[in-house]
Amino acid sequence: MNISKQVQNLSKKLSGKIYYEYDMRHLNWFNVGGPAKVLFKPKNLKELSIFLKEIKIIKEIKEIKVLGAGSNTLIRDGGFNGIIIRLGPSFSRMSKLDSNSLICGASALDKQVSKFALNNSLSGFEFFSCIPGSVGGAIRMNAGCYDYDVSKCIASIQVVNYQGIVRSIKAEKINFFYRGSDLSEDLIFLSATFKGIKQDSKKIKETTQK
Repeated sequence: MNISKQVQNLSKKLSGKIYYEYDMRHLNWFNVGGPAKVLFKPKNLKELSIFLKEIKIIKEIKEIKVLGAGSNTLIRDGGFNGIIIRLGPSFSRMSKLDSNSLICGASALDKQVSKFALNNSLSGFEFFSCIPGSVGGAIRMNAGCYDYDVSKCIASIQVVNYQGIVRSIKAEKINFFYRGSDLSEDLIFLSATFKGIKQDSKKIKETTQK
């Protein structure tokens, strides 16, 4: 069975969008690049797990990549002979876990995380306002600026591997370094728990603007 037929069969099982030979110019800030062999936009975690478990039967595809906001990504004109996963709105939710902690979905924009923290009077997230990406990308590259980065505020992450198995990883189990970490490439980030510091929102706003 060829790839396009297998994609059609998966489309019947899942409500999320699956595309064959999708033009990646539409998904990055530079508007460049050729097609991805397969693009999947899961509606929820259950669909993502099903997709990952079943897509293994496509022998011709060797790589899976997750694309966030597409702000820091160049795609070659020849395209990508693999699977691109783009997490949708259900992976962008943000909420307070307790008085000092936030849970943010991997596709939430970094700037929105900073704004959400400000609205909840939590300091430590001001640097996120300067980063033009999403939480998943920020974790992958340990994004940061102004002497602050993700490693300084993250408590744990929820991930799913390419076999569709979900688990949590505590921050102390992750070796973060400048613009990177030792997290396996076969992990898709779903959400993160961040720790902040209670502070007056006016002071947080001043720091962010500065």
